[in-house]
Amino acid sequence: MDLADCIKDGGAPSDFAVMEVLHRYGRLQELPEDGEARTHLLKAYQQAVENFVKVCVKPAVTVREVLESVLQVGLFEPDKRLVAAFNNTNPPPPAPKPRQPEPLENRLARGWHRLLESPWIQLRRFKTYLSGKSHLATHQVVKGSEFDHVMVVMDDEDAAGNLFAYDRLFGAPLGDSDVKNVEEGKETSIDRTLRLLYVTSSRAKESLALVLWAKDGLKALEYAQKSKWFKPGEVLAIPE
Repeated sequence: MDLADCIKDGGAPSDFAVMEVLHRYGRLQELPEDGEARTHLLKAYQQAVENFVKVCVKPAVTVREVLESVLQVGLFEPDKRLVAAFNNTNPPPPAPKPRQPEPLENRLARGWHRLLESPWIQLRRFKTYLSGKSHLATHQVVKGSEFDHVMVVMDDEDAAGNLFAYDRLFGAPLGDSDVKNVEEGKETSIDRTLRLLYVTSSRAKESLALVLWAKDGLKALEYAQKSKWFKPGEVLAIPE
């Protein structure tokens, strides 16, 4: 990722920035003392960087395609797990059925495969997110932070989780496990979702917008209007 940051707007690498990255990761300090061998390795590094630049600027390039030029000449000292996953040409294990146990090695193999076949641009965006430079963040990550303006996106289907349920918070029927937990006086998905909504909503200093994608939009809209959480006119349907 640091090497990708060396690419200038015109698609050419900054030689100074590339050398700084190689120095930072100790690749220049480990050059052979023999002059001919040193020259040969430096040329290999240069060719690898040029190949890297040509590949990673392509719109649909995958992580695997970008890594190929880097791993071939040892441009960096790679993690052994990454090398093993890169060299593994077997198809990934199929995903298990819901609630079916799965060996850890199968889950890791499938995860590595998905990572290597993912679009490179997604990894770049993920780095931007991890560095705190993205305008987006997960509900959990923003805890403790404050922003002038906040939009909270609530979408159970896209989140693909099972601990939180914004749909149920806005009137959708409880699931069997929640009904059982209510009867036993235990925590429900609504309790957890309320705490999460409080975390996100309390991050705003000036304005707050809550956006909900619900299976039954009309029912959720009606529930929100009757909840007394909002002032008249604050609950609106998003035009299709």
